[in-house]
Amino acid sequence: MPAIEFKVPRGAILFTTGGFRYEFREDLGEAHHGLSLFVARRRTLEGNHPRGKVLLKAVGPQTGQEGARVKRARVRLEEQVRLATFLNHPGILRVHGMHKSEGCWYVITDHPSGHSVSDMLTLAAECGRRFSPLFALYVGAKVAAALEHAHEATDGEGKPLNIVHRAVDVGTIFVDWKGGVQVADFGLALSDLPGRVSSTVRRPLGDAFYSSPEMLLTGRVDARSDLFALGVVMLEIATGRNLLDAPDDLTEEVKGSLSVRQRVRVRRAIRRARLANSHPMVEDVIWRAATYSQADLDALTENLPQGLRVTLGRLLQPKPADRYQSARELAADLRHWLGDGEVFGQEDAEAELLNLMRLAGEALTELGIRRPQGFEASQDEISTN
Repeated sequence: MPAIEFKVPRGAILFTTGGFRYEFREDLGEAHHGLSLFVARRRTLEGNHPRGKVLLKAVGPQTGQEGARVKRARVRLEEQVRLATFLNHPGILRVHGMHKSEGCWYVITDHPSGHSVSDMLTLAAECGRRFSPLFALYVGAKVAAALEHAHEATDGEGKPLNIVHRAVDVGTIFVDWKGGVQVADFGLALSDLPGRVSSTVRRPLGDAFYSSPEMLLTGRVDARSDLFALGVVMLEIATGRNLLDAPDDLTEEVKGSLSVRQRVRVRRAIRRARLANSHPMVEDVIWRAATYSQADLDALTENLPQGLRVTLGRLLQPKPADRYQSARELAADLRHWLGDGEVFGQEDAEAELLNLMRLAGEALTELGIRRPQGFEASQDEISTN
């Protein structure tokens, strides 16, 4: 279902709050559940912009035939803001609050300081390169620490919130040129937040290619589903391959290897995906989630070093009980393989990223990826000597 349409000219002031004017810069389209996503420039009342860009999730006025849908979208925004009060971690994008202006509701979120893993993987592919296995472990460790914080968060009375992100993928993890890593968009999160309106629809959330088998096949998830998704991301960083994107492996023989009960479960999942208007490719993803084997995992990870191979072998198990049981456990293992930063740390990640940037050249501009501040000037100085 498309987002509510906003017709806003570039440079328009959307609203003023907290001593800042929020100036519309770019429409990023639909975020999820009918919410619009904007980039805005935050300026002081004097016209300066010391805080730079922010992201705005927005929903329009509750009028006409769209009234019920707008109301549901607004409730989701309110839930995201309430949930964000319990998430305070440097690896999680901060939500600043909610503001109403001229019948529209906006949630104000930090703009990522870096670029999505999706963009960085595209850049690496343009250069004919892949990130190192250690870089994959490094990103995994940073995300695992953020998920540990979210999964173990409690409410004001100390009760577990049981947060599950449900949309960990290459589009919600951001890496900056200095090796900083952040997780964005808890807007699809499952939680035990008091007063939360539960969804009765079981469908893949986020990008289906990073969804756990249990999410795809049953719709029931817990924190271990986020860990599976992180495993898929780490595998793709290191190898360029996605576990659930293997249409050539879905032969009739492979499908026929499932029991009658398993095939019924797959067909029910496909029916739910169709009812939710999911992309047709999701059907192949569901079949793959139901049929991939240990041999498939071994083939995908056979050329990786032991630390990453062992970690992915646990993260990507079809059954949650066979995976890491908590983000805390995963984070501890990843820190071990990285030698607590002695083997590979933030400086090493920064060096790998800057080397990729130098190789990329004009591809950066073509992909709309920004260089770090000051880099262009230093390159100009080098070229004139």
